[in-house]
Amino acid sequence: MTEFVQVARQPIIDASNATYGYELLHREGENNAANPALTHRLMSAQVMLSVFNLIGRERAVGDSLAFFNISPAFLMTDIIETFRPDQCVFEIAANEPLRHNEIAKLKILYDNGYRFALDNFIVSANTITQYENVLPYISYLKIDIQNSDVEQVAEYAGVLKKNHKLIAQKVETIDEFSAYQSLGFDYFQGYYIQHPVPVKHYRLEPKQIGVSRLYKMLDTVPFHEFAKEFERHNELTIQFFQYLISTGIKRYDATRSVRAMIMDIGPDVMRRWFMLIIYAKGGADISVEKGPFSRFFEERIDLMNTIVSNVHSADPERRSDELRLLAVFSTLIDIYQIPFDTLMASFEITKNLEKWIAARKGRFSLLYKAVNQLQHKPLDIEKVNRVLKAFKTDYDEVSVKMDHRV
Repeated sequence: MTEFVQVARQPIIDASNATYGYELLHREGENNAANPALTHRLMSAQVMLSVFNLIGRERAVGDSLAFFNISPAFLMTDIIETFRPDQCVFEIAANEPLRHNEIAKLKILYDNGYRFALDNFIVSANTITQYENVLPYISYLKIDIQNSDVEQVAEYAGVLKKNHKLIAQKVETIDEFSAYQSLGFDYFQGYYIQHPVPVKHYRLEPKQIGVSRLYKMLDTVPFHEFAKEFERHNELTIQFFQYLISTGIKRYDATRSVRAMIMDIGPDVMRRWFMLIIYAKGGADISVEKGPFSRFFEERIDLMNTIVSNVHSADPERRSDELRLLAVFSTLIDIYQIPFDTLMASFEITKNLEKWIAARKGRFSLLYKAVNQLQHKPLDIEKVNRVLKAFKTDYDEVSVKMDHRV
């Protein structure tokens, strides 16, 4: 397994060459290729998980729409409802017929504001008739211009444009771009505009056995017990915070603890989010070793608690909760490079955290400085000890305590 997770994105532009959205494609390994052994459903879930939990929607597509490929069967999962309707378009291949129950679910999702595209649509009287039960719930038609007759496209374009946005797909030359622009197409995609480009980020991989156990806990234990157990899973905590930032549904209260925030969010959101991870992992190895980024985050939490352990606290549990939140937010800033404004728009945080995030000042500044120095090599022990002195400890003592935690 590689250290990075990646997807490829290909822009969809309007007639003025402005980016409207990106189609996001499954990619794996160093050769930037899709894995043909994976099912369509598994690839779709992995791309969505990578974009919303790991890479981050803002980094993957900015303010543009994210176009995801799905199979008709994917409609019957609860995963689509995990995302905001105004952020995504879900593409269904035109050569995959939909069954009655899938069309019924498509209608429900469409009525709730979700948008769908028919992918690789070949314009003809037959295909329009074939999809007459589906087209009322389709917002975009992605016309395969390499396999459609341009005269037939011209004949039906006016009718199709009445209820759908038209995307010229597989545009390979400027002449094709100009031709479909003159036919009144709304958007364009293809190698003429840009080849798919990889976007990647550090892999943060929770063990599948832990994911499955937590998912089962949602139905078997009181929710406060689930929230307390969830908080112990560092990889899932970071992924969930990134998901909350990516979807931007509301501003969340992160002033008390991770588990308190989970309690406020509730079991329904958690259940749908876990379904995304379970679908994405499929048959993944449940004994996968922690990657370097997972170990980095775990070490950051342990270091913070170890460094302050000699300092008296009237409320040790509250201090530990606050340090975990500091570890989460400092990781989002250092590794995910989330801007201050984005964090503040997504989370309500304590004044101590806000002061540190905004200006690296306040009670957390020295602690963060010490941890940052300890996690970067080569170490300057003399410099580290000058900072650790404020916490009544030194490098040797921290090292011994950390070794005992292993």
